[in-house]
Amino acid sequence: MQASVNIMDIDVDMLTKDTFINKINEYLADDHLYVIFFASAESLDRAVKDSEYHNVIDKADLFLPGEEALLAAHHVDILEAGGMVVSCKSFGDVLGNLEEQGRTIYIMAESEQEIFVLKNYCKRMQPGLKVTGSCVYSIGIEDEAVINDINNCLPDMLLVNLQPCFQERWIIEHVPQLNLKLCIAIGGVAGLILAEEKVMPSWVRKLHLTWFFEKIVWQQTVKKGFRARIFRKKIVQYNNQNEESKEDNGS
Repeated sequence: MQASVNIMDIDVDMLTKDTFINKINEYLADDHLYVIFFASAESLDRAVKDSEYHNVIDKADLFLPGEEALLAAHHVDILEAGGMVVSCKSFGDVLGNLEEQGRTIYIMAESEQEIFVLKNYCKRMQPGLKVTGSCVYSIGIEDEAVINDINNCLPDMLLVNLQPCFQERWIIEHVPQLNLKLCIAIGGVAGLILAEEKVMPSWVRKLHLTWFFEKIVWQQTVKKGFRARIFRKKIVQYNNQNEESKEDNGS
């Protein structure tokens, strides 16, 4: 049985990084399409309030913590020191440890800048990885055209960086039409990936994306501690409300 932590009555899977890497390599060796969602504070909050969305995330093969703030009440420092997956940054470890060279990936995001950054990140983490295609997705675009483009590019993996809650619904709805092995959603937490690069990459300067890099790094640096405090309070509030409800029902 897979280990998990319960956050506001939502089960979030907990794996060591080594186990995560092994699972991804197993998924890519199979003919079945596997789905991985990295949870954000927004997606967990929505799942608590929306049972239909809760059912959507339950259909993922893995629902992993996408940001450390989610584990604020679970000794996240100890978990991280123990080699556990505590955020979407572990996706980089996976890319760096793909067993088979020549794997391919398709990227969906909300802007050309995001796609460009994610392409370079993926290539930096795994030089042998080939980005076969990409799509700037927006409301109103024809899903059939997007699906056709993805399938025509023959990727092993689909990396999705769209709005949390929307992206998970989109993925689950279109799983039967997608011809690939693995779909990973990082919307809502993708900024952590770029923020990890302490030194601004030279390609960022060359392409005049300094402003974009600095914006994401600043946002993640400032928000990290703040988001952890806010989410810890939210968990306490949720637990207190549950206790009060139980007492009311028992009286």
